[in-house]
Amino acid sequence: MKYWLMVTRDKSVPSGAAHSLEAWDPSLSTVTGHDLEVGDPVLVWRGGRGGGVVAIGEITSTSVVPPSDFLSLVRSRRDEDGSVPALTRAVLDLGKLMLATPISADRLRAAGLTRVVQRARSAGGDHKLVPLDLPEKQWREVVRLAEEAETPTNWPAAWNIAPGTVVRRAELHEVYGGNPRCTVGSSAKTPNALLFVDSSRPGELAPRWDGSVLLAPGQGQWADGISLENLAVLAHLQRGVPVRLFLVRGVDCLYVGEFGIDLKQPVEGWVVSGEREAQILDRVIRWDVRTPIFRLRLLNGARALLDDTDPFRQAPRMSLSLHPTSDQPVAAAIRGLLAVMESDPTVAASLGELSEAQLLAHVTQRARRQADLVELRTAAEDPATSEGDLQKLVQRMTWIFGGEFLPGTARRNLTLRDQLDLTLLRPDGTLHGVELKKANIDHLVTGQRNHLIVGHAINKAVGQAMNYLRELDEKRSQLLVDLGIDARRASMTVVVGHSAFVTNGADSTQIDETIRTYNSHLTRVSVTTYDRLIGNAQRTLDLTAAPGV
Repeated sequence: MKYWLMVTRDKSVPSGAAHSLEAWDPSLSTVTGHDLEVGDPVLVWRGGRGGGVVAIGEITSTSVVPPSDFLSLVRSRRDEDGSVPALTRAVLDLGKLMLATPISADRLRAAGLTRVVQRARSAGGDHKLVPLDLPEKQWREVVRLAEEAETPTNWPAAWNIAPGTVVRRAELHEVYGGNPRCTVGSSAKTPNALLFVDSSRPGELAPRWDGSVLLAPGQGQWADGISLENLAVLAHLQRGVPVRLFLVRGVDCLYVGEFGIDLKQPVEGWVVSGEREAQILDRVIRWDVRTPIFRLRLLNGARALLDDTDPFRQAPRMSLSLHPTSDQPVAAAIRGLLAVMESDPTVAASLGELSEAQLLAHVTQRARRQADLVELRTAAEDPATSEGDLQKLVQRMTWIFGGEFLPGTARRNLTLRDQLDLTLLRPDGTLHGVELKKANIDHLVTGQRNHLIVGHAINKAVGQAMNYLRELDEKRSQLLVDLGIDARRASMTVVVGHSAFVTNGADSTQIDETIRTYNSHLTRVSVTTYDRLIGNAQRTLDLTAAPGV
């Protein structure tokens, strides 16, 4: 039996938005040139931040792609002899859904399933099906992790609204994104689709149960094709995201739970819910506004909320904010204390002698650094993160490079021709530069006979760092006079790559050993990876944690 993996992007819109509902295929399917069989198990991986394994299923049917469809599917896929390969369309059935509780990359690595993460990182999107070389024992471990679902706690996968809770709709969109004027759409900021229903609407536009299926209206549209708003729900499985359904009353909305579209019959029908008109020259053109009635199945939540005549009456309420509001009294007190300390320095001196004040400062700094480290780890593990994105994060957390440097950074453009990504200073005034490269590099190390050596990306980055150092050496006197910085003994750190993206089978231990061997032959330049840099910083935070914190 063969195992397969399919990667989907939570931000992508599947093809079909320009087609009618009758022409759109709602099934989860893909076209591949691999040799597969009905019954083969498949993992579905949601890419992007907050991603992971979101579903486990199997291939239920296969069919040969008609020759007439070859041109659009294989423009860049030809065999070495120039012939068009045989393609197969595979349809998947998802027996286990974890759209809201994905198996994260960290959980997979902790369970010894790093291979799954590496394969997902290198597979690419667009529902590409790739072979997953796993022994049966490791496949059973993946299934076990799926059964022991863990609710995500890190943004953007975390969801903090419990079923039956009322929130203000404006606050919901401020935090999670989406269009507050639409009935349905993508969350935008998080991997979710949002659907709002109103029990007070007349007739078929009100949500109602048909056995175990909820009939809920979508977004009214006047065009013939499926709108992007309605596609957010119709194609949520193709994107690997859950549908979050809310009851609306005025400015408030009550969270009901997580739903999934019925793939066998996604739409019950279309209801004419209004009319749109436009004047062209001297003619008025009118169109019917039609609203789809979705067929949804409850995955996690409270069905009784939709049956209650007044679910808002005794429902708990919560406030949502981009910045937590529960600590406003504490924040106000701290701001007041800071104002007093600024106006009366003797107060600051007195507080500095208190062990509690020192502990508070330590805990506050450590919490801020831990939050920054989590954000950097998430960004580094996202294949779409650019060098610029990583640079913005690292610039505000220079402590990650160790305690031998002064806080903050010096100017980046020390010479006319070159610009360092990050410039650190030692207490004696000597300079240390940092060159940041992207994390998503698949050939970070490569095979050389029976050993591993660093790849082209590392050699190129080190060559760039050496050129920086030579330029600094040549401008040493000028920098010392103008800026008071001694560049004669300058050194460089190159941060490049992440072991999760390496596709040649080398694990993190082998990559670390290869780079360590490479560093042993360098003098003023040192190379590290993002996962090694982050891991070292995390261990430092853990060692400096205050007792009981």
